[in-house]
Amino acid sequence: MIRGLLLGAAAIAAAAQQITVPPTVPYVRVHGDATISQVPDRVQLDIGVISQGATSQAAADLNATQSKAVMDSLRRAVPAGNIRTVNFSVNPTYQYPKDGSPPTILGYTANNTVRLQLDDLNLLPAVIEAATRAGASNVNRLNFALRDESKARAEALGRAADQARAGATALAERMHVKLGRLLRIEEEQPVIVSPGRQVEFTAAPQAGASIEPGSIDVHASVSVTFEVNQ
Repeated sequence: MIRGLLLGAAAIAAAAQQITVPPTVPYVRVHGDATISQVPDRVQLDIGVISQGATSQAAADLNATQSKAVMDSLRRAVPAGNIRTVNFSVNPTYQYPKDGSPPTILGYTANNTVRLQLDDLNLLPAVIEAATRAGASNVNRLNFALRDESKARAEALGRAADQARAGATALAERMHVKLGRLLRIEEEQPVIVSPGRQVEFTAAPQAGASIEPGSIDVHASVSVTFEVNQ
C-alpha cells in the first residue's frame, strides 16, 4: 500500500513539473523568432549504369564491366568511403503482342545504382562529367544538405533569443519599468530545418551544366520571461 502511495505521489509530482506556473513577481514574457538561410555544403547523388543482354547472365556480365569503368573513374575523384551501391537488379524485357497472346521475353536489363556523397560542391560538375564519360547511363537525383545542422540550429536559436530580449527591452522602456532577472527561457517548438533542394534529371546532365544548390532555411522560436522592477 505504501509503495502504491509513493508511486502515486511521484506521478503527481511529475505531472506538476510539466505545468507552466506564472512567476509570483511582476514579469514580462516575450516571443522571439528567427530564420537563417544556409548555403548547402553537402550533396548526395545517384549514378546508374544500365546494360542489356540476350540472357540475364549476359546483361549482368556487361553491367559489371561497365560499372567497373564508372566506379574506377569515380574513385579517382571521390574517396571510396563516399561511394556505396544502393541498387542492383536484372529484369526481363517483355514484348506484348497486340492480339493479347502471352508476352515474350526480348532480353534482359541490368541496372546498377551507386550513391555518392560530396562535401565539396565544387567537385560536382567534374564528378558528373567523369561518370558520364566512363559510361554512366543516368544521374537519378541530387539532394543538397548541411554537413553540420547543429551549428545552424544554434545560430537560429541565438538570434531568436536576441529578438526576444530586444522586444522585452523595448516593452520595458515604453512602460517606464526596468527589466530584472531572467526567470525563464523556453524553446517554443523544435528548430525546423527545411529540406534541401532536390534536383531530378531525365538524363545525365551535359558537361558544363549549371546546378544551383539553393539555400536551406533554419527556423527557431523561443520565449523569454523577465522579472519587472517597478
